[in-house]
Amino acid sequence: MKEISFKNVNDFSGDKQKFKTIIENIFRDIVMKNPKVIKFHDRTLFEIDPNNITNIYNKNNFYSGYITSANITESGLYMLVNNINKLITGKTVLEKMRELRSKFKAENRNHSEIVQGIKDYFRYHRTVLTTYGSLRTYRINDINFDKDPSNTNINYKDKDGKTISIPLSNYYKIQYQLEIKNKKQPLIVAENNFNKNKNLLPSNDKNNSSQNYEIYLIPELVYITGFEEDKSDNSHKRIISHGIKNQNQKNSKIRGIFNLINSNNSKQIKNKKGEKVNLKSPKELSDEWGINLGSNLSFQGMVLPPPQLYFGNNKELNKNILTPKNGRFQTANPFTSNMITTKNIFFVYDRIDEKKFNHRQLFTSIMVIFREKNFQFSNDFHPNKILGYAIEDTSNWENTKRSLNKMKIDRETKFGIIFCNSKLENYYNQLKEFFVKQNNISTQHVITSKLLDSRRGKTMKYNLVDQINVKRGGQNFYINFTNEKIFKEDQVFLIIGLDSKRSNKNITYSMTSSKNFELNKFYTQEETCLDKVQPKNETLTKMFKAAINKLITMAPQSPDYIIIYRQGGNDMQNKRLAVEELDNFLQVLKDFRENYKNKDELHNFTKSKLYYICCNLKSDLKFFEVHRDYKNNTIDYKNPVSGLIVDEKVTQSNRYEFYLQPQFVNQGTATPCHYQVMYYDKSPKEEDNLEIEKLQKLCFDLTFYYWTWSGAIRVPSLLKMSTTAMDFCKRVYGNESCSFEDPIFI
Repeated sequence: MKEISFKNVNDFSGDKQKFKTIIENIFRDIVMKNPKVIKFHDRTLFEIDPNNITNIYNKNNFYSGYITSANITESGLYMLVNNINKLITGKTVLEKMRELRSKFKAENRNHSEIVQGIKDYFRYHRTVLTTYGSLRTYRINDINFDKDPSNTNINYKDKDGKTISIPLSNYYKIQYQLEIKNKKQPLIVAENNFNKNKNLLPSNDKNNSSQNYEIYLIPELVYITGFEEDKSDNSHKRIISHGIKNQNQKNSKIRGIFNLINSNNSKQIKNKKGEKVNLKSPKELSDEWGINLGSNLSFQGMVLPPPQLYFGNNKELNKNILTPKNGRFQTANPFTSNMITTKNIFFVYDRIDEKKFNHRQLFTSIMVIFREKNFQFSNDFHPNKILGYAIEDTSNWENTKRSLNKMKIDRETKFGIIFCNSKLENYYNQLKEFFVKQNNISTQHVITSKLLDSRRGKTMKYNLVDQINVKRGGQNFYINFTNEKIFKEDQVFLIIGLDSKRSNKNITYSMTSSKNFELNKFYTQEETCLDKVQPKNETLTKMFKAAINKLITMAPQSPDYIIIYRQGGNDMQNKRLAVEELDNFLQVLKDFRENYKNKDELHNFTKSKLYYICCNLKSDLKFFEVHRDYKNNTIDYKNPVSGLIVDEKVTQSNRYEFYLQPQFVNQGTATPCHYQVMYYDKSPKEEDNLEIEKLQKLCFDLTFYYWTWSGAIRVPSLLKMSTTAMDFCKRVYGNESCSFEDPIFI
């Protein structure tokens, strides 16, 4: 096992990091010599061929391109090149806003509801592409309806270097020769990243630091990325499949960049004096910096065995044990559930759908699957006795809410199924707030028409039952980690998933922690640290203490291992997170050791060992199995099977890190998750340490515990749940603190 201590969390810095950055910049500079290359964000490069853009649906365009980065590994410095495709719709943000406004007006929504509806739409369609300059992509933070291009001034440096304040509409005319047609359109507030255009600093923020100002975009000049949803003919699947490339196609694309690096073609430009000068060719620059693009890197990987999934209460019955095949499983095995009574469940639907759908019959068909999976029902339970509430008027939320307030919600009521049409779906946030926040009732939203799909309807019902069970506190299945040879019989693990999100000067933390031996029962907390009101250190300390206390109220002893999975990024981002957060967790653990000292042997936190692991979902690496046909002398590349582990060659020699690819992908290519153990408590007794093989197996097994998917996801389930919970809480609770015993947000 590679040893790491908190002191050398900073090991990836200084000259190594500078050299890595220089190489990335030089490589980017080489590629930018190609006149067809367009730059997206800071580290993404797209090469556009105007003669090979495919229009397939609603003006959707696929742009082929490359992502490049440099990685320092135990084998040396590697430049990574990966071919990707970007889907751009033919609609500007302004065109989509007008569509949404017309749609909401037809639904008799008032002005505030229309504004909120537009904001909600772009909250989920967040990435946009500008049509000027270097065609950058931005992520939308908000839509500001109080500002427009004519009344919003920005600071701009003119040709003489003087800073002047001008309206946005004038800025685009001067800088890009673009005339803004609609001077009264709202403005897009883009996410503020580290490499922003400082010319777009609003005049009223000119004294703020470079980290705090907002970036405004003009809706009529930016295009929506991704694809339009709600296509009944599944055309979006055809769009996606059209842009998917297998590894052999990717290799063909990437050869183009090899040719580019070795090109002797130089470009002629004019300098400041107006003289023509020849730039160095890509080949000359490559030679100057010692960049050589070698052949494909190949090495040995390891495939972990899948876990055994136990269903129901009887651990001895072999028929209740299932082993996933290549990361997926399908089963109708019985679950462990809470009792369902006539009073504790109900369903809601729109009265206007009554002639099209028999909602009670649909509810009954879901109950049939409940019985198949061994749900416990009260003796008097019958689907016809369940209350079904029809909403009389869904023309706007106020009318819908009045209908809901007429419901006779019993104290025993714990769960509701919402049969949604397009109107009710638009009120998703409001419905969640009404039931979850105001009435403490979990809900499951169902698109009614999709349940009647002859091909997918039954599968959807099984997935619904999976989600409903855990939302009601039931247990779908569990993994016996002792049998998996990860735990010893007397060991207790506390697993934590931690994610955060910054918004302006505030930061929101979301933490999901395990609270049982099988690690499939969860406790989730969400806290927002308001600027200058609640320090983030206090928030992290409070949440970590609550996670430990929740476990020890249910476990007979203190945890032997506390493993924190932190949503991370690249090396420098992970280092920053570790430096900011680790001291808080170590201090809490120290306090628990002092508080329980000499109290009892079972809660002896001196044996508790902390692991702090950063998980990067956006790894630049992709792995492929090589299949050689010696008879025909050909080589074929395929996605690896589920459970691939890579912990050598492409990892750093001074880091405890590895790549794990839990999921199997049969279309396109899959990206592994990069795990970096930024800190762990090392015991003098080697047998008390968690071997890397056990940690890797634990990470893999935990990817099967996400209940909306019958198979492995990319990260441990608790980390995914913390991310999902943060989005749910932000929409339903805003900046209010909240916590949940069961994952009602999945």
